[in-house]
Amino acid sequence: MEAPTAPPPFDRYGPDEPASPVVVSVPHAGRDYPPAMQALLTVPIARLSALEDRYIDAVATQLVGQQTMFVARRARGWIDLNRSPVRDRDPHVDTGVDPRAFAAQASDKVRSGIGLIPRRAGGADNMWRRKLSDAEVRERIDGDHAPYHAALAAALTAAHARFGIALLLDLHSMPPCPA
Repeated sequence: MEAPTAPPPFDRYGPDEPASPVVVSVPHAGRDYPPAMQALLTVPIARLSALEDRYIDAVATQLVGQQTMFVARRARGWIDLNRSPVRDRDPHVDTGVDPRAFAAQASDKVRSGIGLIPRRAGGADNMWRRKLSDAEVRERIDGDHAPYHAALAAALTAAHARFGIALLLDLHSMPPCPA
């Protein structure tokens, strides 16, 4: 007997076969903070809302018509779906990163604390009680990041095959500008 497969960590809207060349991604809408994450936080969950594109999913589901759309359920603090699972791992958060290699190749996002697994949020320079093991980070990549990107890639491939072009529309909300 096969083990039951877990539901994807995102919601998919629209038809399975894209009805337009536009595929919509809403990667930072998630508000699911798994218990494993909550146990490791140094800041209250409410302070992590600064990492979210708060309620852009509600806007997107009202505005997007027949386009195929993917909306992340997991919080960006768990894993940032807009970061590379290779180049954006942070040695301050993740024991699976060689700090020597990090110094040579770190992106601006990682250096600022918002890599694949964000380090800074809610006013804390390190939102984690301890470093995550390589296995913990890989579990997040395999369970959340990879399925999201596989679904996006499949939808974009299908849209391209059907329309000869595919366009990824990545939706975000931005914080207000300081006065």
